[in-house]
Amino acid sequence: MVDVTEEFVGYWTQHQADVQRYVFKLVPCTADVDDILQLTATGLWRKFDQYDRQRPFIGWAIRFAYIEVLAWRQRQMRDRLVFSDETLALVADTIAEEMPVMELRRMSLDRCLEKLPLKDRNLIYSRYRQQASVKQLAEDQGVSGHKLYYRIEKLRGMLMDCIERSIANQGWQNG
Repeated sequence: MVDVTEEFVGYWTQHQADVQRYVFKLVPCTADVDDILQLTATGLWRKFDQYDRQRPFIGWAIRFAYIEVLAWRQRQMRDRLVFSDETLALVADTIAEEMPVMELRRMSLDRCLEKLPLKDRNLIYSRYRQQASVKQLAEDQGVSGHKLYYRIEKLRGMLMDCIERSIANQGWQNG
């Protein structure tokens, strides 16, 4: 039998990045996102005994995150640019509805990246995961920035086409 702590950590580890992306779409400041994410994780842990394992953990976690965002907003009401509760609820609902498609796109991207030659895959990883500049990558590879920029754009187009085909093959439209 799996220990309850291990079970929670497994769920949280699997879905933390998705919850973080959700919160980031609702809260503009990275430091605030980190604070809200930490409060969400501790709240989920405190209430984990109430989690219905027949339902998706991600939905439960996102609901907790939404509540933490609302609490954060209450603390931020002094600031000028705060969405109304109705607007925030609309944005949150829209994001929650899009999460299955976003996850499908992310999984499709991973599969499409695996199909690229190693050199091209490493170029994409360096540019987007490590956030290396095109100028720096071009210098490292001894090619012109212009040439490398067009290579990256070509790879992005190939990846987009691959993702769209993958989603269409799985029966999704306008994914």
